[in-house]
Amino acid sequence: MPLMGSDTVLFYDSHSLTKSNKMSVELISKSDKAAKTTSLELPLSQLITMLVIAGLGFLVDVYDIVIFAVVRLPSLEALGVTKQDSLAAGVFLLNMQMFGMIVGGLLWGILGDKKGRKSVLFGSILLYSLANIANAFVTNLPMYWALRFLAGVGLAGEVGAAMTIAAEITPRQYRAYGTAVVAGLGVFGAVLASHIGGLLPWRLAFGTAGVAGLVLLLARMSMRETPLFSKILSNERLERGSIRLLLSDRRRVWRLLRCVLAAVPLWFVIGVIVSFAPEILTGSNCVVSVASIALSYSFGETAGEVLSGVLSQMVRSRKLAMFIFVTGALIFATLVLKGPPQFYGLLCLPLGFYLGYWSVLVTSTAEQFGTNLRSTATTLVPNLVRASAIPITLLFSALSPIYGPVASAMVTGGLCFLGALISIALMEETFAKDLDFLEA
Repeated sequence: MPLMGSDTVLFYDSHSLTKSNKMSVELISKSDKAAKTTSLELPLSQLITMLVIAGLGFLVDVYDIVIFAVVRLPSLEALGVTKQDSLAAGVFLLNMQMFGMIVGGLLWGILGDKKGRKSVLFGSILLYSLANIANAFVTNLPMYWALRFLAGVGLAGEVGAAMTIAAEITPRQYRAYGTAVVAGLGVFGAVLASHIGGLLPWRLAFGTAGVAGLVLLLARMSMRETPLFSKILSNERLERGSIRLLLSDRRRVWRLLRCVLAAVPLWFVIGVIVSFAPEILTGSNCVVSVASIALSYSFGETAGEVLSGVLSQMVRSRKLAMFIFVTGALIFATLVLKGPPQFYGLLCLPLGFYLGYWSVLVTSTAEQFGTNLRSTATTLVPNLVRASAIPITLLFSALSPIYGPVASAMVTGGLCFLGALISIALMEETFAKDLDFLEA
């Protein structure tokens, strides 16, 4: 239903009248409406270049997270932590990084909506790179904690900015393919980390991550801002990147929380099943390597990130694709924990594949929020999901001395998967949604 002004038309599409989108308003000038299908599209070569550069940032991001899981035990041992204390020390280090991601998620998300998507890609990778290079020279646990926190703040901007850019520059009928390319490149970072972490000394592994980030910073110098953000940049009266605006409407808050809860199983698997595999398999007489398990998981997730996006395009539904993949992940998580210990690493391959719905979820998150809040929401959600590793690992470590690691992982994972399935069922369907709208 159009409302006519002197030179502006406010369009309310069918989505904006649904329960979760009553506050979303699409602002399109008369002249812009006529040229809309062409003015916001990029040449193919520029589209591919921006997707690859955004995806490489995602790659560095995932590399760092997995490299910590791989080198956790040798780095703690080198700093004098005993084997008995390694679980508690590892949980605390991981939680410091996740806390940094909460802080960074707010910082970079708001900056992305206020100053532009490109500014986040510069600032986040610079902080992350310097923190990781310094991490190669730590001599005690307090220094390790502080640098993991700073690396978390830096990392927080990468995923949200990359997926926001991919969603905004890819034509809506092919959007899941664009975000799948970015996510696929990102998860390939886990493959590299699993391989490199098993070959290099832990200090050198951290140092290579920092240097790679600085190289990527140079490659980003020529990037342009997305057309959708450029379109609203001159509107000084428009509220952009506002936490007040994000939280002022109860339905918008529930939209955000549903996106977070839908992805929590991912960090249950990375934070517990992969990272603490040695503790889970204690007493099984099975020698395991976190690096090999992470490599198996990462290969699966890389394929799943791409194919979940393809499936969502084929069935023309984000929700159905996510539901299918989450159900598959639940089945294989159970098989990993209850199956024969010698198949633990092998079963992490299909488990990783079914957790590849992550790319579809982040795409859906970007599609659910208007241009003036899209970076804030799309950056905040992945980092709140990562921060869920804090309660997940605390619950797991608290239950383990009482019930044992396997039973504790089953209980923790069951709660994560239940929350995800309910959240997806209640989520808005956003397939091929027009992203040229604002939150008001």
